[in-house]
Amino acid sequence: MAISETTGNPTLTIVMPFFNKKELVAQMIDSILSNSFSDWELLAVDDGSAEDAVASLQERYKNDSRISFLKRNVQPKGAQTCRNIGLEKARGNYIVFFDSDDYVKPFCLKQRTEFLDRHRELDFAVFPSGTLENSEFRETASTSVYGYPVFHDDIKQFARRKLPFIVWNNIYRTASLRNMRANWDSNLLSLQDADFNMQALLHGLKYDYAPAKPDYGYRIDSTGTSISKELYEERHFKSHIYATNKYFESVQSHYGHKYDYSLYLGTLYIYNKIFTNGINFKYAHLLADTVKSHSNIYGNLLKSQIFISQYLGKLLPPKRARQIPMACYLVWRYFTDVRTKQSITTLIRYYANKN
Repeated sequence: MAISETTGNPTLTIVMPFFNKKELVAQMIDSILSNSFSDWELLAVDDGSAEDAVASLQERYKNDSRISFLKRNVQPKGAQTCRNIGLEKARGNYIVFFDSDDYVKPFCLKQRTEFLDRHRELDFAVFPSGTLENSEFRETASTSVYGYPVFHDDIKQFARRKLPFIVWNNIYRTASLRNMRANWDSNLLSLQDADFNMQALLHGLKYDYAPAKPDYGYRIDSTGTSISKELYEERHFKSHIYATNKYFESVQSHYGHKYDYSLYLGTLYIYNKIFTNGINFKYAHLLADTVKSHSNIYGNLLKSQIFISQYLGKLLPPKRARQIPMACYLVWRYFTDVRTKQSITTLIRYYANKN
């Protein structure tokens, strides 16, 4: 029985931060409106868009009482703050967090709510996604596809910064998130989704992967890259150090040193991403010091890799000087990514035949 039948509240709350890009926002809202399931509310939270962009959207959807445009009225600026506003105001029994420049299939909301209706034991469920490329939904895309059960230990994968699922893959019970006092960390400038999902796992929320058709399209631009903002730039260095410290602290508080190696590998992933075009040794050593404060072995190992890069930097181009001490890790990461893609491809075919 839908919750709206007893309380007047919608079954599902959709929280969607947005910032300008009114055409893409409208496309996303239109895809939500095309869904066969209609018992929802959409909380579109404005992160400081131009007034004309907000006014245009409000005018376009003024006749649909399910759609509310909220304004972020607290600091800091960012999607994480907007999602916290949406989570606080959500009235639905279930909740999803969508991005404003993506796309959902017409059966998305129905299959997600019905799955949680059938599985009362779950706090959230994970659904597979595809991509939206040149306005075409691709459920068999080879990259940027998430939500498939290809790993045996999702905590290990999040620690390694390999993402089994993104927050938009999931539908949550609103009460479960509130019971764990879920919060989007406003100190993080990037990778907030991974942190949110990691905290849900560490709090013991019960979940499962739905053997379903991909129902969400992550938008990819014509060059084959995400249209999201660049995550790895100098202003994010402190955020990455903060995130590394938080990951170690939160995981070790639940599991001791069980995942230290995975957390070290996750740090190497971040390190190699943010220093692609040359190492900022000040922040590199701060990152290593952060690891060392939680694991002496892996902190010292990272420091040695950084010192080798500093020495090689006197003889070689910066990129090569970074890659040589990281060679084993980079090769390992490449082949694990290949195996993951192969596993996902197999599951895509299986789900297609099953459904």
